[in-house]
Amino acid sequence: MIRFTLILLSTLWACSSIQAQNLSAFQNEIFKQEESSSPEKPKELDISDFRYQGSYASSSSVLSLPREKAGAAFLASALVPGSGQAFNKKWVRAGLYFTAEVLGIVYYLDRNATARRQEKNYEEFTHQNWSVMAYAQWLVRYSDANNLSQPQLDQLRNMVFENGRPLNPTWGNTPADWQKVNISVLHTVENNTPFILDTPAGCWDNDPPDCNRRSNFSHTLPQYGSQQYYELISKYYQYQSGWRDWYGNVTTAENQDAPALYQYMWNGRDEPNGLFYTGRDRAEEFNDNYRIAGNILKLLVVNHVVSAFDAFITVKLKNSRIETQANLLQMEQVSLTWHF
Repeated sequence: MIRFTLILLSTLWACSSIQAQNLSAFQNEIFKQEESSSPEKPKELDISDFRYQGSYASSSSVLSLPREKAGAAFLASALVPGSGQAFNKKWVRAGLYFTAEVLGIVYYLDRNATARRQEKNYEEFTHQNWSVMAYAQWLVRYSDANNLSQPQLDQLRNMVFENGRPLNPTWGNTPADWQKVNISVLHTVENNTPFILDTPAGCWDNDPPDCNRRSNFSHTLPQYGSQQYYELISKYYQYQSGWRDWYGNVTTAENQDAPALYQYMWNGRDEPNGLFYTGRDRAEEFNDNYRIAGNILKLLVVNHVVSAFDAFITVKLKNSRIETQANLLQMEQVSLTWHF
């Protein structure tokens, strides 16, 4: 009886141990399944994952902005053509814009310097060969020869004549004559002086309608030494008499009673002498170079604008492609996860 009881107790203990182990294993399996029932979500892709990532901390500095921001690339190329393209490794276009900029600047400086040098030489030429003293003397004699009576004519006469004889212009340094002729008095005489044309009978007596009298002079001499002063004396026929060769050939020539010396014929006989045309040609040379320099400057501005917009579009397209690729990769990953 005792033996039977011990056997029964041993059997019950063994069964309980087996059940406890099974229960523990079952519980562990449940917890493991619960833990694995919530898989980790995949990380979402962002456009920033595909952008340029430098190996230095300066990748987020100002220098990296033209690679990522279209506005920054626009500004970079607007300041230095080709720089926005260089930041984005578009080397060919960067080289073209930058080369055009350098060549344009060099050519602009060359043409501008040449024009300034030619302009200075032209001014020196006029200082040697055009005198307001000579022009004023001719103007007085022109009025006398055509019986013109006008205010301040005698005042101008006293400035350029002495005892009825003309004062000598300071050829070679004609700015010295500026102090001798009051330009306000000269303007008054010019404004009241008409063009007298050489016509047959009666013109020398200035008796209309036989004499062809036209409108007053179209211009007054600009302020001494001004840009307009140098331009007009070799541009308008009115100022031909201030040139040195005209002064010697006409104003101070013998037989001053000849009407043709102080009337406009417009028939080829009273064309300006050689110095007038030489001055005209010299003025045209430096003005042409100034125009070329101005056109080059306009092209430089165009180069800045075109380069800026090209850099802007380049970054915009690059960012658009990266965003498209990121969206496609994200869609592929979602599709793979779903099928798995």
